[in-house]
Amino acid sequence: MNTNLKNEINFLIKPVAIMFVVVVLTLTVAVLGFNKIVLIKSENEQAKEKEMVFQTKALILEQVETVLPGDITFLDVVLPSRGSVLYGLSQIKNQAIIYNLFLSNVKSGTLIPENAGVSKVTISFEAEGEEQNVYKFLDSFSTLLPLMNIDKVSLSKSASLVRANVSINVFSAELPKKIPALTGVVNELTTKEVALLKELATYTLPQFIEPQVSETTGQKEDPFN
Repeated sequence: MNTNLKNEINFLIKPVAIMFVVVVLTLTVAVLGFNKIVLIKSENEQAKEKEMVFQTKALILEQVETVLPGDITFLDVVLPSRGSVLYGLSQIKNQAIIYNLFLSNVKSGTLIPENAGVSKVTISFEAEGEEQNVYKFLDSFSTLLPLMNIDKVSLSKSASLVRANVSINVFSAELPKKIPALTGVVNELTTKEVALLKELATYTLPQFIEPQVSETTGQKEDPFN
């Protein structure tokens, strides 16, 4: 009797053990499969978010191209990271040629930090010519690149000419120290930003002109002395 019972128990233990192992394996596979599904779903959601960011950036770039259909390299000169003095001197000399003015005593200062990474350098000079041309020359600095403004100006007159002692500030800015992530959030251009881009696109870029040899000799007579 005891022997038969023992044999029956042994007979039952093996199938039960096999069933238990099968159940455990099934649960393990189910849990792993569920976790994998959750992971894939999370990755798909992240991919969709990145795709939305890229689409938004593409739309913003298309918006910029619509606002500025031509060459947009002028944006590098609006607030240059270097060479602001050379750009400023180029603009001063080019405008003097346009308005037939004689330049003298041109001097540049050192770079002075301002706010939010923007710096300025001051260039001083004297410009001499006909009165209306001097006024037009001074007015032209409001639409030149890099961004600049007239810091100081004083005028003196002779019988036919005007001499302007001028100091202008030429502005520059450092390059970003950290490049934004490709997947970073970006905002669409505001109405004011679009208007500003359109306005900057009309400003005059600096041009470097090879100086010509003057046909006159000797010093220019100073009518103010």
